[in-house]
Amino acid sequence: MTDFKINFFKKLEQLNEEEYAEKFIGYLISPVVTGIKPSSTITLNDTRRKIYSYWIENGHSILSQYNLEAITLKESQDSIILLVYDRYNLDEHLRLEKNKNFLCSYGYGDPIILEKCLNCLKNRVNGAAFPHESGIFLGIPSEDVVGFLNEEECLFEGYWKVYSNNYKVKEIFYLYEKSREIYIFNTLRNKGKVIKNLFRDQKNLLYMPTN
Repeated sequence: MTDFKINFFKKLEQLNEEEYAEKFIGYLISPVVTGIKPSSTITLNDTRRKIYSYWIENGHSILSQYNLEAITLKESQDSIILLVYDRYNLDEHLRLEKNKNFLCSYGYGDPIILEKCLNCLKNRVNGAAFPHESGIFLGIPSEDVVGFLNEEECLFEGYWKVYSNNYKVKEIFYLYEKSREIYIFNTLRNKGKVIKNLFRDQKNLLYMPTN
């Protein structure tokens, strides 16, 4: 971990429960805020700090700062798994031809309707282990989801296992990290929230097949 991130987490530890929860959740979802990622799954609990409890009372206000939404995928007495998403970005991503065809093959319906897809994903998460098609929601190219399912030879690993050279995945990974760095920079310097949709245009270019 870089000194930059170490300083960030040290600062977080000095905050009260409410400030800690808000800034920690912001860090987790920063690639969604910047637009490079259509959605993220996050797990919140009260193991060390009361993040889950804070979410129950204040989750909506955190997301509204960035015009994001969330659906509860699974919840227990002391933890919750959420899919946090940008509605426009996720809907656009699911409607890409390859993603649409993949989800339709798994019974997500045709035409693709965001609310129905989200509810279908939630039902599958609650029915068994985390479904592999969830990778499509998270911004993983369908070729890499298929490669994982077919146990193909992995080219390299980052935020996911990469099986295809069809996309500029290393650049996508870089912008994931850059999103977190920018969020940390703003938080450490008490800057305004200026990162919304910062990388949306780059996302659209990077997810265009190169072959």
